[in-house]
Amino acid sequence: MSVQTPILSPAERGPLGQYLWDLRKAANMTLREVEEASERKVSNAYLSQLETGRISTPSPAILHEISTVYETYLPKNASISCSYEKMMELAGHIRPVDSAKSKSKKSSRLPTFASEQLTPEEEDELLKYLAFIRMRKGKK
Repeated sequence: MSVQTPILSPAERGPLGQYLWDLRKAANMTLREVEEASERKVSNAYLSQLETGRISTPSPAILHEISTVYETYLPKNASISCSYEKMMELAGHIRPVDSAKSKSKKSSRLPTFASEQLTPEEEDELLKYLAFIRMRKGKK
């Protein structure tokens, strides 16, 4: 039996749900295939709830697992790119970078490291590492 995600409008899905649905479709994967590719760390039922907007704030560890799958399976010529940072923003874990502010004044999205003058790439790597650590500790 195949698990099908209902046909919903982008407004019904919400920004995170729509982004995850778009990534999965671009990767040409079913919900069960994503579950298998994540080594069952993200169930197909949970991913379905994310895509339909029933769950809008998954943990950073779950988002990290999902992004790892799509980074691996998304074709190089896909019309969409997978971004863990974008998933974190859409889930409300980090604030989006305001490009006007970032040009006039460098401000870190990670207040703990504000004095370090981190580049956006360094911030991304720290967020990925934090998600990894949380995943290892079993925080979901």
